[in-house]
Amino acid sequence: MNKLTSIAAGVLAMSSFSALADGSITGLVTDASGILSGAKISVVGTKSKTSTDHQGQFNLSRLPAGKYTLRVEYLGYPSSDFDITVVDGEILDLGSLSLNINEATMEEVVAVGHMRRGAMMATNMQKESDNIKNVMSADGIGKLPDRNAAEAVQRMPGVSIERDQGEGRFVAIRGLPSQWNSTSMNGDRLPTAEEETTSRAVAFDFFPTDMIELVEVSKAITPDMEGDAIGGNINFVTRRAPDERMLSVNVGVGGAEKAEGGSYSFNMLYGDRSEDDKFGFLINATAWERDWATDNYEPRRAIDDDGIAGVHRLELRDYTGTRKTYGLNMSGEYLLDNGLVYASAMYGTLSDEETHYKHRVRYNKNRVELQHIYDELITEMKGFELGGEYDIDFNTRVEWKLSTYDNQFEYGDIPNGEDNAYYVVKFKQGVEFDNQVGVRNGQDVGSNLVYNTIDGGTDPARGIGMHLPSDWVMDPDKAVLADVELYGIDIQERDKIVAQLDLIHTYSDQLELKTGFKYRDKERNANFYDKFYGWNEEQFGPTPTLSQVAKDLGVSLVDQPGRGEFLDNFSHDYQKHFSQVIPVNDLKRWWGDNKHKLNFLDGDSEVVANGGGLSRNFDLEESHLSLYGMSTYKPSEYWTVVGGVRATQTKTDVYGYVAVENDQGTSVEPEQGGKDYWSVLPSVHVTYHQDDMTNVRFALTRTFARPDFGQLSPGATYLEMENQLRAGNPELDPTYSNNVDLMYEHYFDDAGVIAVGYFYKQIIDPVFSQSYQGSYRGNSVTVKSPLNGDDAWLHGVEFTANSSLAFINESLDDFGMSFNFTLMDSEMEIPNRSDKVKISRQADELYNVALYYDDGNFAARIAVNHKGEYIEDHGSNTMLDTYYGDYTSVDATASYYINDNAMIYIELNNLTDEPLQYFTGSERRPNQIEYYGIRGQVGFKYDFF
Repeated sequence: MNKLTSIAAGVLAMSSFSALADGSITGLVTDASGILSGAKISVVGTKSKTSTDHQGQFNLSRLPAGKYTLRVEYLGYPSSDFDITVVDGEILDLGSLSLNINEATMEEVVAVGHMRRGAMMATNMQKESDNIKNVMSADGIGKLPDRNAAEAVQRMPGVSIERDQGEGRFVAIRGLPSQWNSTSMNGDRLPTAEEETTSRAVAFDFFPTDMIELVEVSKAITPDMEGDAIGGNINFVTRRAPDERMLSVNVGVGGAEKAEGGSYSFNMLYGDRSEDDKFGFLINATAWERDWATDNYEPRRAIDDDGIAGVHRLELRDYTGTRKTYGLNMSGEYLLDNGLVYASAMYGTLSDEETHYKHRVRYNKNRVELQHIYDELITEMKGFELGGEYDIDFNTRVEWKLSTYDNQFEYGDIPNGEDNAYYVVKFKQGVEFDNQVGVRNGQDVGSNLVYNTIDGGTDPARGIGMHLPSDWVMDPDKAVLADVELYGIDIQERDKIVAQLDLIHTYSDQLELKTGFKYRDKERNANFYDKFYGWNEEQFGPTPTLSQVAKDLGVSLVDQPGRGEFLDNFSHDYQKHFSQVIPVNDLKRWWGDNKHKLNFLDGDSEVVANGGGLSRNFDLEESHLSLYGMSTYKPSEYWTVVGGVRATQTKTDVYGYVAVENDQGTSVEPEQGGKDYWSVLPSVHVTYHQDDMTNVRFALTRTFARPDFGQLSPGATYLEMENQLRAGNPELDPTYSNNVDLMYEHYFDDAGVIAVGYFYKQIIDPVFSQSYQGSYRGNSVTVKSPLNGDDAWLHGVEFTANSSLAFINESLDDFGMSFNFTLMDSEMEIPNRSDKVKISRQADELYNVALYYDDGNFAARIAVNHKGEYIEDHGSNTMLDTYYGDYTSVDATASYYINDNAMIYIELNNLTDEPLQYFTGSERRPNQIEYYGIRGQVGFKYDFF
């Protein structure tokens, strides 16, 4: 009996129809290296056809009794015909059908390298799909120098990522905000938990690529998929039980240019089946530890009386750390006479132990600060799935799945297990800055700000001066303790139960009907505080200096790690002003020894008790119920039509706090909000098969995006450094999008493809932040609150080309290239702006270029990935819009098969040391520039079976 594919879908409600006079055939398509997904299966002389799923399985039903020829086609291989005999009322299991094998010699007919094989699988699956999608297989992922799930998909058309410390984190489609896309695993959208963001976007830096079997990027959503995906859906499919025994081990070592330590990786994949093939299992364990370092340059800006963004402080941040990623995927399945049951468990975690020395030059405060920062950030995801797939009869299949997921972010035990937080010990020293501070266009405007040359100041973008005497160095005997900060976050989001049920009925060889439901019960708990403590001079004497704290600890001051190379690519020598520092491992015990000597600074802190951080302290309960129905109709060999509707109910209850000001002061009271709404999402997908190698696709769909969690909070947070009050809005409506997609695809016998497409999105009720002047604690503040705005639109074009270079000359058959680009534009209106602006976080262009060589034994690839700049936040005018700068990375990989089982490889990332940049209005007005350096590793992989 064949293994049926698990489908992420909804619930059943339709009458089944059986025709016991017909027969059914099932089978598995393979080549010499394993299963083949996306192979086209057709019965010659009939309209019956299908394709293999990602497990290489296929099923054809409603075949009258008789003798037929079954044809199997797969781009890159010669097609094969198989004689079959269908018997009334019986299921014919054809077993494994092998392609590209010479029966006489049992050798491959066409020599295929491992890089090319991955591209072949992805191209075949894309060609045979019924909607607009792109696919990347495990083979394709493994041949790129990408170590987590986010980085793996950045090479796909229209997909981009956002990075943290040089590693991929959030994923976006077609340049839209990451929270406007859905990211799922095995069809289930995952819960989120992340340090600073309160959106619904999943940070995928915790999930290693070694655990991924397949990535599907659907840009036009069908009714059997979750519809909260304006940009599209990225579905990561984890590995399942293999068809035969396998054991593979992969080890690697490497390093990063700016880090003093190295990196180490290990992956083990083991799977097998019982003698009767009914039970199969897989265990996939992976570990990756690496040291990292970042040079960070951050001019922080304030708006002066003339609306000019000057620098009120310069932050020079020197990061070092150790990241540890661990993953475990276990799955098992048992074949029944009419289907199968399966279970899988997934675990992924990322811990990041970070040391951060920060020098802050505060022009408007006449002082320089040195912050010692030590923390451990921990993200942990757990998931479990239990499901089944059954043939009710030859024409009707039922599928069900129960899942649960838990995602949590917290800080590790620094400075101790009771006060685990982002731990900051700050020292300050007063200074007199030179007379260039506050000068714009040759005049002192009295702002105490430093201006870039673009605004009439004296300081270039990448060389803002510290404006100190040339021989000035922070003196450990004069730098006194300013305060101690404990910044704590604990977020846990659980999808306590995710239940889905689908019914698929083949009404005829032209019509398939599918219906189902999906239910999710979600809970999210978010806790936040920012506590400051100052020295109690009244009871314990003068505030200690930097050198006194070191003496109390019995340690010597040391040069900060990497100080000599910090920002050495800048013309300005910042290092000469740096003080020596206390090792943070020693400094964390100072808190335990001296906590009783410190006073809690209520006015500086943000805790629920004093009305601070309220928008980030809330509990949320949310349920999603979806019902759908869809049909796949094939009126002829030239046309495929998929249409239907999905209706989703969202019920949200959120519990938080609000600060109430009265004559007695500020009191904090509980606050509750909620929303209950239905989203009706019709769609139709039409594919015209001009010939066996050409598809023209058209789709009309409606999708939506739920408001972010932080936007729904009923509380409010006051940010002293920005003099800003941020409040939530539980009454926000979801954002909807009406989408039009058109795509032309032409495929080649060698599995190459050329595709060009156009997409348009009418976006309804986008959420934006309204700003206005208000008051908080008796002071005038800027209030930001989210509201639904006017409609917006986005459109763009996509182009993809992937081919070997044999079309130039047959001698170049081992060489290949892939190229894709996406060009986009958008428009929306926001309050207090007379001009129309682009959608936040929407880049204008994305592109990927890769050149490769693959002769079957040796393979090499160099890849260029580019994402254009986009607006992070809109200001009151174009000069005050803040941008995420464009980013272009160059990566390379090479591998060599020593024999059929053993491979050595090398991976190199960020060969051009591309910086990450944020700026206000222009790159000549930077807000942040980060350098990560080159990183890479070499490794060895051995396949025992």
